[in-house]
Amino acid sequence: MSKHFDVRRGAFGTSHAKVRAVDDVSFQIHRGETLGLVGESGCGKSTIAKLIACLHRPTAGTVRLQGVPISRLTDRELRRYRSRVQMVFQDPYSSLNPRMTAGEIVGEPIREHGGLSARKRRKQVAELFQRVGLAPELATNYPDAFSGGQRQRIGLARALALRPQLIVADEPVSALDVSVQAQVINLMVRLKRETGVAYLFVSHDLAVVEHISDRVAVMYLGQLVELAPRRRIFGNPRHPYTEMLMQSVPTLDRRSRSKQLVVGEVPSPFDPPTGCRYRTRCPLAVPMCSSSTPILRQVAEGHQVACHVRAPGTAS
Repeated sequence: MSKHFDVRRGAFGTSHAKVRAVDDVSFQIHRGETLGLVGESGCGKSTIAKLIACLHRPTAGTVRLQGVPISRLTDRELRRYRSRVQMVFQDPYSSLNPRMTAGEIVGEPIREHGGLSARKRRKQVAELFQRVGLAPELATNYPDAFSGGQRQRIGLARALALRPQLIVADEPVSALDVSVQAQVINLMVRLKRETGVAYLFVSHDLAVVEHISDRVAVMYLGQLVELAPRRRIFGNPRHPYTEMLMQSVPTLDRRSRSKQLVVGEVPSPFDPPTGCRYRTRCPLAVPMCSSSTPILRQVAEGHQVACHVRAPGTAS
């Protein structure tokens, strides 16, 4: 799947350029699992989240749900798809309609898709409030009466209202205090255990990703560079970018000062480097890295790496 954006540049917007936000990315999310998607800001994580939630249309490729491409769905089928794939947004303040009560916000998807009576809808909303740890009587309050953590719980209740198969969570705790982050993450873990829902969990916080994910995908400048089970990718990362990303996490361990951190700036997505896009910052780069693009290759069971040095023979 790829997504390119046409933008205007220059002082008067007279020149056109193309941002290659997502470029030839492919992965699967299994039923009931959490796939963590990590990478630096601007690498394309949120674009992938919006593509899967059908808020963007791909430039090339497609999203499939149980093998069925959503690009071929009729309007009625697409409506059903939206009920099976829900999204939790990054900002718990702007993602809730300030003119609606919390109960109306959670009940809106039920009204649009469920066809329940008002009495049954109120009962289901009360059950959803209890499930995410909110008192049902709070349903009559407006969003400005809630804290950030409570607002994100409302967002989770709204996402769960239609019993989806997949929830796309785009940086769902980055705007919250650390103590509140832990509460929301533990809630998401419990909800997955109770409902069997799968998550695509987008984040730049590796500690959070390590806690919640079953598998982890690492992105760099619009492409996947590594995909592996959580324990393997945190215990034995193979791609040089993944290694440096792990080493850049702040720690109180003084021994970490000798580690090599990520150096240089991320190249412009308007004009990414030829071959391996990470080569301009990579300490292991060889001449082949500038002439051919590495593709994901399995180096161990369930562990894929796109690197000419660490997984040779992957040119495309």
